[in-house]
Amino acid sequence: MSLGELRKRIDELDHQLVKLLNERAHVVVEIGNLKNKAGKAVYAPDREKEVLARIAGANKGPLPDKCLVAIWRELMSGSFVLERPLRIGYLGPGGSFSHTAS
Repeated sequence: MSLGELRKRIDELDHQLVKLLNERAHVVVEIGNLKNKAGKAVYAPDREKEVLARIAGANKGPLPDKCLVAIWRELMSGSFVLERPLRIGYLGPGGSFSHTAS
């Protein structure tokens, strides 16, 4: 294959990855809704370890396990934001410097 053809294939794969990541994000939002209704914490360290171990175990290369684990950690970090919106507190009345900074 030529360089142009290989780059086109990468672009196609990137498109598929974006589609799958957004599909995963929709499921994350559903999970967040269930957790919020049940009063459960967003972060589940045991689940995170389980997912990372499963990803490393499924890896057949050539990407090193460390690379995939780093990608999934970032993915899960972004997922936490989808599960529960960030709340920022501030000291003082509305319009104060701390309110503006928040």
